[in-house]
Amino acid sequence: MKIKGVNIDRLRMLQFIMGSIFVSIIFVLAVSHNQAQAAGWKPDKNVEIVVPAGPGGGNDRLARTIQMIFQKKKMLEVTSTVVNKPGGSGTVAWAYINQHPKDGHYICTTSPVQLTSHISGSTSINYTDVTPLAQLFSEYIAFTVRADSAIKTGKDLIERLKKDPQSVTTVATQGITGAPHIAMALTAKKAGVDPKKLKVVVFSTGSEGTMALLGGHVDVLPTTPNNVLPLMKEGKVRLIGISSPKRLGGDLAGVPTWREQGVDAVIGNWRGIVGPQGMSQEQIAYWDIVLAKLNDSDEWTKESEKGLWGKDYMDSKESKKFLDAEYNELKELLTALGMVK
Repeated sequence: MKIKGVNIDRLRMLQFIMGSIFVSIIFVLAVSHNQAQAAGWKPDKNVEIVVPAGPGGGNDRLARTIQMIFQKKKMLEVTSTVVNKPGGSGTVAWAYINQHPKDGHYICTTSPVQLTSHISGSTSINYTDVTPLAQLFSEYIAFTVRADSAIKTGKDLIERLKKDPQSVTTVATQGITGAPHIAMALTAKKAGVDPKKLKVVVFSTGSEGTMALLGGHVDVLPTTPNNVLPLMKEGKVRLIGISSPKRLGGDLAGVPTWREQGVDAVIGNWRGIVGPQGMSQEQIAYWDIVLAKLNDSDEWTKESEKGLWGKDYMDSKESKKFLDAEYNELKELLTALGMVK
């Protein structure tokens, strides 16, 4: 049938074909959307933020800050709790999350001690046995003495160590392979003192080490600045040196670096997040999104400024590359310090 040169049958056939194609496209898109939703992952029960240390230290404060922001910004659709698993320089915590393999409901804060513990042979669990999720920030180590200490400056400390390394008692709050002790050992080595001869007392938490310093039981506490900043403001302690490449700002502007005092010792203490072994790509992708939102939040920026954290966010892929490189660098350093078995 034709109307004014138009073939109605062909027109109807074309309309039918186009309609069928349109319906098919809608169906394919709907199926793809449903498949994408099915393939996605999000927690459907409580999330545990595991801390490889006791309450009161830097890792604990980090975990509680993360939980606070998760709740305040409603970044998770489920509840979250902080679980402290101290012991074994992080081994207990990593073993705990690996009791829940392939389960994205468990995340754990990390620091260099998890790498150095494996390098030194004190643990068999390595970063390759868990799932890297993010690097959050870096800190530097502040060397702290009591306000009435005879050690007034970093140079005073070095002079005493050169005369007799055993005359000064220092603190290791994350084990002898933790960032504070590594910073102490590196500083001693750079100053010409055998780090293996240092007199070191190990405490499981930063708060215990701080109490020992205040009680006069130890002489020097290497620690992250935010652990002792309130005490410095109260005039109870003095910071005699910091392991940063240049002076930090704010309340720490008056604290000289080791480089300023003639010792080329620069070392940072980073913090990151890992999950248990065997996490799926969907779970990793979920945490990439959530932790990126955490990093971009105003609350995180404020906490970073308050805690003197150098924001240096890396996602899961970047974190894995960072840990690969960091492991090799720390292994070289610990080997030079004679701390590799």
